[in-house]
Order: sequence, then structure tokens, then C-alpha cells
Amino acid sequence: MVTELGLGAMNIPDVEEGGATLLRALELGINFVDTARVYRGSEFLVGTVLEEWQGEGVVVASKTTARSRDGVLADVERSLRHLRRDRVDLYQLHDVFAEDWERVMGPGGALEGLQEAQGQGLVGHIGLTSHTPQVLERAVRCGQFATVMLKVNPFEREPRYIVALAHEAGLGVIAMKPFGGLGMPATLKGLDSALDPPTMLHYCLSDPHLSVVIPGARFPGEVEELVDLALSYEPMTPQELARCDEEADRVSAQMAGPE
Repeated sequence: MVTELGLGAMNIPDVEEGGATLLRALELGINFVDTARVYRGSEFLVGTVLEEWQGEGVVVASKTTARSRDGVLADVERSLRHLRRDRVDLYQLHDVFAEDWERVMGPGGALEGLQEAQGQGLVGHIGLTSHTPQVLERAVRCGQFATVMLKVNPFEREPRYIVALAHEAGLGVIAMKPFGGLGMPATLKGLDSALDPPTMLHYCLSDPHLSVVIPGARFPGEVEELVDLALSYEPMTPQELARCDEEADRVSAQMAGPE
């Protein structure tokens, strides 16, 4: 079991306070931390903080962009070393595209490597992340993955049906980019819109089929604000959710400019 609010640890190495940010998240009860091999410095910083952390029950997820068995096994070894752990709770195939599918799923592919690592006790569960709805649907239906990670926010609603599909199939559903992707909150600040980051997080937390939402945070104060919202929110009504969707469409059209 994980908290409905997790921490996306991609950007914590970017600031001096990054370690304190992760520590504050743990102190406030967040128990799901998502990192990746390609997030430069992230695994190492997560490992450093967790080695000093006296609490228990933290679920660590990492990811590999390798597409072959050998590449995956090498990445798992590096992750264990950087995270200073004997086992990664969840290891995910990172950002899989349609053209990657046959390679990662076939003989000598990435899935084979993760299954081998799982058999050795180095990986607890196997997941997949993607920005492509067709890939996510295949991942849900193939029965080989424990989790899927996808974008969930008012601006990107195409993969919405995957959430219910994965929930029905018994998979964990991890929501990334709840703020609409890199730079979206900053963009919205220049526009007259109610879709600020707290509203968009509230939007995601209101979906009962999501297992965990993983906004990124760089500073301890940001984590405190996220946790305050997660502890106090009431789920949005269908009407409120629909208004967020409508506002996202309006803002998207405004950002696109005249045809």
C-alpha cells in the first residue's frame, strides 16, 4: 500500500535543498518515491537520504530506458548501487513507444531482463510508463505488468480510459505530470485561469482509480503545500471535474493563438 500522494524525484538534484525536500516528504508521511536511471543524480540523492532515514515502509520506484535484457540488468545493478538497497520495489520500463513494443517484449528484450532480476529478488514488481495510449492499453491487457504510469491532468485527457481499464485489471495506476507537464504552471500564471497547480492536483486526487499521484517538488515548502492539500481535499464533483476540462480546453486554445 502506498500513500495517494507520492513524490516525483526527478528534479530534487537540481537544487541545494533537494535532499531536505525528500526528507520532509518522508517526515510528512509520503511513502512512494519515484526516480529513474536517466534522472541525473536522482537515484544517488534518494539513496543518500534513505540511508539516513530511520523510518520504514518507503516504496522506491525506478525506471530503465534500456530495451534489451543485458541493458536492463546493467541498469538494475547500477540502481541498486546508487539507491544503496538490496531490492528496488518497483522497476519500470521507461517511456515505451509503439515502435519499442516488440523489442522490449520479445526474446532478449527488456521485459526478460526485469523478469530475471525479479526472479533473483532484485526487483519486487515490474511496471511500464508511456505517453502513448495504445502502448498503455497493450501493457494493461498483456498481463505482464503490475503497474502502469501515465499522464493525468485536465490538459491531456486522451489516455483517461486507460485508468479505468487498468484499475479493472487490478494494476496499480501511477499518475505523472499532474500539473500538465514541464512549464505548464508557469505558463498558466501568465494567463487568467483557475487551473493553478493546487487545482490540478485536486483534480487528480479526485479520481478513485488512481493508486498514487507523483507531482515533482524541489523545495520543502512545496512538499508541505502538496501534503496540506492531500490531507484536506474533498473529491471534486463530476460538475467540477467537467469545468476543469472545459477550462483546460479554453486555455489550450488561448495558448495556441489564432489559426
